[in-house]
Amino acid sequence: MRSRSQRAVAVEKEEKVAVGDGLRQSCWANMPQELLREVLVRIEASEDTWPPRKNVVACAGVCRNWRVITKEIVIKPEISAKITFPISVKQPGPRENLLQCFIKRNRSTQTYYLYLSLTALCDDGKFLLAARKCRRPTCTDYIISLDGYDMSRGSNSYVGKLRSNFLGTKFTVYDGQPPHTGAKIAKSHSTRLVNLKQVSPKVPTGNYPVAHISYELNVLGSR
Repeated sequence: MRSRSQRAVAVEKEEKVAVGDGLRQSCWANMPQELLREVLVRIEASEDTWPPRKNVVACAGVCRNWRVITKEIVIKPEISAKITFPISVKQPGPRENLLQCFIKRNRSTQTYYLYLSLTALCDDGKFLLAARKCRRPTCTDYIISLDGYDMSRGSNSYVGKLRSNFLGTKFTVYDGQPPHTGAKIAKSHSTRLVNLKQVSPKVPTGNYPVAHISYELNVLGSR
């Protein structure tokens, strides 16, 4: 009899915990979409770093309402006119609106940092990309990375590079990943093999040309 009563008490406690969890979950699930959207937007705007993807996925997994709002926030920049993740800079931007950004340069390390401007009254922003200048005998490369500290081609944060000619009048943008199926890798001296222990299988090691920029010199020599 005593063992049965103990089991009954344990089952009752489990049921109460389940009911409590259900009530708490229903409170979040029943939150009005307008209020939920405002909460998520304010949280995102208050942070100076980008949310990890796992956190965004966790928010989308709470319930259907959260999934709908999360999908609205992380929609591509061409439609939302917002950058949700740094990698969004590789996607087309809005046609009618401008995304204000600024660049900070570290002269001692020849490094450039791209930030998304949060307000027009201050120069604080969210970090987007970093690029390090590498001079070569016949050209200059700018290694582009999502990490402001690790800008090596063997890192998971490697995005691509910008290459200029000796005069700095012609530039080519290379993507570390193929922009479309069937894209051909460009031949480059920098595509040599590196230590396999330093490269993750997921890290792209190719250079795929995606854009070309050229300037014409005038009589004064400026571009």
